[in-house]
Amino acid sequence: MRTLKRILRYLCLRIRRFHSEVLEVAQFIAENVSNSGNQQGNRWMHLRCLQHGLILSTDTVGILMQLLDPAGIQLRLMRRLRRRQYFGQGPDYIWHVDSYDELKQYGLCINRCIDGFSKQVIWLNVYIASSNPKVIAGYYVEAVRMRHGCPGLNER
Repeated sequence: MRTLKRILRYLCLRIRRFHSEVLEVAQFIAENVSNSGNQQGNRWMHLRCLQHGLILSTDTVGILMQLLDPAGIQLRLMRRLRRRQYFGQGPDYIWHVDSYDELKQYGLCINRCIDGFSKQVIWLNVYIASSNPKVIAGYYVEAVRMRHGCPGLNER
Protein backbone atom coordinates (compact mmCIF):
# COMPACT_ATOMS: atom_id res chain seq x y z
CA MET A 1 0.00 0.00 0.00
CA ARG A 2 2.85 2.40 0.79
CA THR A 3 4.39 1.73 -2.62
CA LEU A 4 1.15 2.62 -4.35
CA LYS A 5 0.83 5.81 -2.36
CA ARG A 6 4.43 6.75 -3.12
CA ILE A 7 3.93 6.20 -6.87
CA LEU A 8 0.70 8.22 -6.85
CA ARG A 9 2.43 11.05 -5.00
CA TYR A 10 5.39 10.93 -7.42
CA LEU A 11 3.06 11.19 -10.42
CA CYS A 12 1.01 13.95 -8.70
CA LEU A 13 -2.11 11.80 -8.93
CA ARG A 14 -4.89 11.61 -6.40
CA ILE A 15 -7.74 9.22 -5.88
CA ARG A 16 -10.81 10.99 -7.17
CA ARG A 17 -13.50 11.24 -4.56
CA PHE A 18 -17.00 12.52 -4.69
CA HIS A 19 -17.18 15.90 -2.96
CA SER A 20 -20.23 17.33 -1.25
CA GLU A 21 -22.05 20.37 -2.60
CA VAL A 22 -20.28 23.59 -1.63
CA LEU A 23 -23.54 25.30 -0.67
CA GLU A 24 -24.42 22.48 1.74
CA VAL A 25 -20.93 22.63 3.26
CA ALA A 26 -21.12 26.43 3.55
CA GLN A 27 -24.45 26.19 5.38
CA PHE A 28 -23.05 23.61 7.78
CA ILE A 29 -19.92 25.69 8.48
CA ALA A 30 -21.96 28.89 8.95
CA GLU A 31 -24.21 27.09 11.43
CA ASN A 32 -21.23 25.77 13.39
CA VAL A 33 -19.42 29.11 13.36
CA SER A 34 -22.48 30.88 14.75
CA ASN A 35 -22.93 28.27 17.50
CA SER A 36 -20.06 26.63 19.31
CA GLY A 37 -17.39 26.54 16.63
CA ASN A 38 -16.63 30.24 16.44
CA GLN A 39 -13.25 29.78 18.12
CA GLN A 40 -12.24 26.64 16.28
CA GLY A 41 -9.86 26.41 13.36
CA ASN A 42 -9.87 24.76 9.95
CA ARG A 43 -8.75 21.31 11.12
CA TRP A 44 -11.50 21.09 13.72
CA MET A 45 -14.11 22.30 11.24
CA HIS A 46 -12.88 19.80 8.61
CA LEU A 47 -13.23 17.00 11.16
CA ARG A 48 -16.76 18.17 12.06
CA CYS A 49 -17.69 18.16 8.36
CA LEU A 50 -16.37 14.61 7.95
CA GLN A 51 -18.25 13.47 11.07
CA HIS A 52 -21.40 15.01 9.63
CA GLY A 53 -20.92 13.00 6.41
CA LEU A 54 -19.67 15.84 4.20
CA ILE A 55 -16.74 14.96 1.96
CA LEU A 56 -14.43 17.85 1.11
CA SER A 57 -10.81 18.95 1.15
CA THR A 58 -9.17 20.98 3.86
CA ASP A 59 -8.51 23.72 1.30
CA THR A 60 -12.25 24.10 0.73
CA VAL A 61 -12.81 24.40 4.47
CA GLY A 62 -10.09 27.04 4.70
CA ILE A 63 -11.60 29.14 1.91
CA LEU A 64 -15.10 28.89 3.36
CA MET A 65 -13.85 29.75 6.85
CA GLN A 66 -12.13 32.86 5.44
CA LEU A 67 -15.37 33.92 3.80
CA LEU A 68 -17.68 33.11 6.71
CA ASP A 69 -15.55 34.00 9.75
CA PRO A 70 -12.80 36.50 8.86
CA ALA A 71 -12.84 38.03 12.35
CA GLY A 72 -12.35 34.63 13.99
CA ILE A 73 -9.44 33.82 11.69
CA GLN A 74 -7.84 37.17 12.50
CA LEU A 75 -8.21 36.51 16.24
CA ARG A 76 -6.70 33.04 15.90
CA LEU A 77 -3.77 34.43 13.90
CA MET A 78 -3.14 37.00 16.63
CA ARG A 79 -3.64 34.22 19.21
CA ARG A 80 -6.31 36.25 21.00
CA LEU A 81 -9.39 34.16 21.42
CA ARG A 82 -12.73 35.41 22.65
CA ARG A 83 -13.71 34.19 26.06
CA ARG A 84 -16.80 32.06 26.04
CA GLN A 85 -19.83 33.31 27.89
CA TYR A 86 -21.29 31.08 30.58
CA PHE A 87 -24.90 31.53 31.61
CA GLY A 88 -26.13 29.67 34.66
CA GLN A 89 -29.87 29.61 35.24
CA GLY A 90 -29.55 30.08 38.97
CA PRO A 91 -27.99 28.63 42.11
CA ASP A 92 -28.02 24.84 42.34
CA TYR A 93 -29.13 24.47 38.71
CA ILE A 94 -25.93 22.76 37.55
CA TRP A 95 -23.06 21.22 39.50
CA HIS A 96 -19.67 20.58 37.88
CA VAL A 97 -17.95 17.48 39.27
CA ASP A 98 -14.25 16.95 38.60
CA SER A 99 -11.44 14.65 39.75
CA TYR A 100 -7.71 15.32 39.74
CA ASP A 101 -5.25 12.44 39.56
CA GLU A 102 -2.01 14.43 39.43
CA LEU A 103 -1.13 13.43 42.99
CA LYS A 104 -2.21 9.81 42.58
CA GLN A 105 1.41 8.62 42.65
CA TYR A 106 1.51 9.90 46.25
CA GLY A 107 -1.78 8.22 47.12
CA LEU A 108 -3.90 11.37 46.96
CA CYS A 109 -6.86 11.95 44.64
CA ILE A 110 -8.75 15.23 44.77
CA ASN A 111 -12.48 15.36 44.02
CA ARG A 112 -14.44 18.57 43.79
CA CYS A 113 -17.85 19.89 42.87
CA ILE A 114 -18.65 23.51 42.04
CA ASP A 115 -21.99 25.25 41.60
CA GLY A 116 -22.03 26.58 38.04
CA PHE A 117 -23.91 29.78 38.84
CA SER A 118 -22.33 31.04 42.05
CA LYS A 119 -18.94 29.28 41.59
CA GLN A 120 -19.31 28.10 45.19
CA VAL A 121 -17.35 24.98 46.12
CA ILE A 122 -19.87 22.34 47.13
CA TRP A 123 -17.27 19.78 48.12
CA LEU A 124 -13.53 19.41 47.96
CA ASN A 125 -12.31 16.05 49.25
CA VAL A 126 -9.06 14.12 49.16
CA TYR A 127 -9.12 10.33 49.16
CA ILE A 128 -7.06 7.42 47.83
CA ALA A 129 -9.41 6.77 44.89
CA SER A 130 -10.95 9.13 42.34
CA SER A 131 -12.45 6.70 39.86
CA ASN A 132 -14.51 4.66 42.32
CA PRO A 133 -18.17 5.57 41.67
CA LYS A 134 -19.16 4.64 45.22
CA VAL A 135 -16.86 7.32 46.61
CA ILE A 136 -18.14 10.02 44.24
CA ALA A 137 -21.76 8.98 44.87
CA GLY A 138 -21.10 9.22 48.60
CA TYR A 139 -19.81 12.78 48.20
CA TYR A 140 -22.86 13.62 46.08
CA VAL A 141 -25.38 12.17 48.54
CA GLU A 142 -23.65 13.97 51.41
CA ALA A 143 -23.81 17.30 49.53
CA VAL A 144 -27.49 16.80 48.67
CA ARG A 145 -28.22 16.07 52.33
CA MET A 146 -26.31 19.14 53.54
CA ARG A 147 -27.87 21.50 50.95
CA HIS A 148 -31.39 20.04 51.32
CA GLY A 149 -31.77 19.52 47.58
CA CYS A 150 -30.10 18.42 44.40
CA PRO A 151 -29.24 20.27 41.18
CA GLY A 152 -31.25 20.22 37.99
CA LEU A 153 -28.20 19.05 36.00
CA ASN A 154 -24.84 17.44 36.70
CA GLU A 155 -21.86 17.89 34.42
CA ARG A 156 -18.67 15.89 34.51
